[in-house]
Amino acid sequence: MLKASVMGGLAGLIAEFWYFRDYWRPPSSVGLATVSPEDFLFGFFITGLAVSVYDVVFRRTFSNGEQRRKKHFAFLFLTGIGALFLFNNWLGFNSIFVSSIAFIIFSVIMASIRKDLWIPLLVSGILTLLIIIPVYAIIFNLISPTYWDSYGLLSGTPYGATVLGNVPLTELLWYFSWGCMAGIAYDFASGKKKATGFRSGK
Repeated sequence: MLKASVMGGLAGLIAEFWYFRDYWRPPSSVGLATVSPEDFLFGFFITGLAVSVYDVVFRRTFSNGEQRRKKHFAFLFLTGIGALFLFNNWLGFNSIFVSSIAFIIFSVIMASIRKDLWIPLLVSGILTLLIIIPVYAIIFNLISPTYWDSYGLLSGTPYGATVLGNVPLTELLWYFSWGCMAGIAYDFASGKKKATGFRSGK
């Protein structure tokens, strides 16, 4: 989980190259819409959450037996970067939709290769979403009700819809899609398989 979280932190830094262009321009400890330590910490923790939530809730362990596919996953990662350049930079589609759709497609590809990952894929996405919804409801409705209007570049557009008060629908789409992909990425790349038994409480 630690390795995956570090990779997620680095991905969080890279992703802002696109998100700052057309999705949001939030304040940070080093300035407005500037890559910051918070981006790494966000990527680190949300990846750790998505990778572990299924195993924690259902107390699953890992076992060997599946083929390692690190090169396959690296190819998917690079394809995702390429998709952002193509569909966002060149064709002009918003980065939040390009990345979210890419996460879903990559999740489906991985689960199609590893049929045992379909349930962890869906459950990880749903659990990640269920954890984020109350957190975001508090942030966007109580702590900072004007945050999305102030810093979200889609606010006031047809794509800036909110639910549960001021929670951006695009945020929930992103968290679900990321939860689906990150929730099975480690198993897919490492060849680990979730055991059917429960872990010992020791």
